[in-house]
Order: sequence, then structure tokens, then C-alpha cells
Amino acid sequence: GADSSSVASDLTSGVEDITATCQAFAALKEDGSVVTWGTSAYGGDGSVFTSGPVSSVVSDLSSGVVKVYSNRWAFAAVKTDGSVVTWGDKRYGADSSSV
Repeated sequence: GADSSSVASDLTSGVEDITATCQAFAALKEDGSVVTWGTSAYGGDGSVFTSGPVSSVVSDLSSGVVKVYSNRWAFAAVKTDGSVVTWGDKRYGADSSSV
């Protein structure tokens, strides 16, 4: 599993659901925020990644998330306003900017 020590204090309470890619995790909390950890290329730091981080969605994950989905390489979060935030490996669904 991925090392969660950097976010351990964020995981001590209020976690409603956890989903994973092959090398990263995302925890949905009661307050609508998402905590991520693991390998950056697979969404562990909340960035969209190609051969290096190209953008970060961490601020978009700080509130209003109702559900997080994942495949092997990327995450998608549905927000209360119906918008979708994606992150992880751009080649496998993490880049929804053209949708």
C-alpha cells in the first residue's frame, strides 16, 4: 500500500469512503473534502500527470465532493453542483478538460 504518513492526521476521523488506483488512494470525508496519498503519477498528490505533473486539482477537492470513482490509473470526483473533477494519469482519464 501507499505510505499515508503525510496525511495520517487527516484520516483519523470523518472518512466515509476510500477508493484506489493501482498505486494511490483517495478518501472522501464527511465534510465533502478528499484526501489523497500514494504515487503522484496515479493521483496520489491530486495532480494531473503525464511525464510530470501538469496541473493540480487539490483546491477543487477541498469541499463539495459527494462521490469519488477510480480506474487503475485515474480518479473522478462528482461534486454537489454536478461538476466532475479528474486527476491521475492523463492518458487514462485524468484530463477531462476537453469534455
